[in-house]
Amino acid sequence: MPEVRRNAPPIGGEMKKPEKPEIIVGIPAYNEERYIGSVVLQARRFAREVVVVDDGSSDRTAQVAELAGATLIKHQQNSGYGATVQSVLAEAKKRNPEVLVLLDADGQHNPEEISSLVDAIANGADVAIGSRKIKSEDIPAYRKFGQNIISYFTRVLSRSKLSDTESGFRAFSRKAINVLEPREQGMAISAETISEAMAKGLKIAEVPISAIYTRDGSTLNPIRHGIGVLNRVLVMISERRPLLFFGTAGAISIILGIVAGVIVLKALFTANELAVGTAMVAMLLITVGTLCIFAGMILNVLVKRIRDSL
Repeated sequence: MPEVRRNAPPIGGEMKKPEKPEIIVGIPAYNEERYIGSVVLQARRFAREVVVVDDGSSDRTAQVAELAGATLIKHQQNSGYGATVQSVLAEAKKRNPEVLVLLDADGQHNPEEISSLVDAIANGADVAIGSRKIKSEDIPAYRKFGQNIISYFTRVLSRSKLSDTESGFRAFSRKAINVLEPREQGMAISAETISEAMAKGLKIAEVPISAIYTRDGSTLNPIRHGIGVLNRVLVMISERRPLLFFGTAGAISIILGIVAGVIVLKALFTANELAVGTAMVAMLLITVGTLCIFAGMILNVLVKRIRDSL
């Protein structure tokens, strides 16, 4: 169980603070001692409480966060970004704020823009996502490429039209806090949250944000991170939209089988030779494709029945 530590009131009574809206800022952090203090101090201007989840850092992230005035939740070992978000949501459920804001600890997000996401919630959204695509001039090209691929498959998963599904700068209404129950332990929780929000009928809005990328800002390898997230998103598509996933795979297999079959027939009629190997490949591809489509249909029925029973 995560360890929770709150800053004690000063000796002689609790210092009075100006009233602020019921806003909590949650910051997942892993080895971010260089930036976490500044992020916390800036975020405290817009929130009643800043909660930092230290995901088993080996540096002074926890100490700096506490010195900056954050409530600390400490994981004893590194459990993954998704686990930190789950810890933030669990704490928010206990406190029941009007708005929960998530932002990264590496200085990528501008805390001054917290108010923009809070305004989107105040205007009726249940989930507000800071979109880097609307202000995309500062995003490195390789990041844009990876974000576009992951965003495409996340849109397929969630049936949404969001431009930036991987942004970690988000705000949640009280309703969203209470109904969302993500389970992903890794970075794919961003996609899972969107999919779950859409499935539960929550209103999602996008808000333009800026993004600052520094060489030492992220502790994750972007290529490894991208491949890992994409893999988990594809797994979620196969679990939640099996007909689309297996149907598409089956259709591709059948098309390749037909192409191979045409090559066999062409060789048979032009050279009077039977390409046995190609013919067997064609039969295998068509058979596998047909089985995939039927498997997708069966799994789709099962998924619908499970959803209806919940």
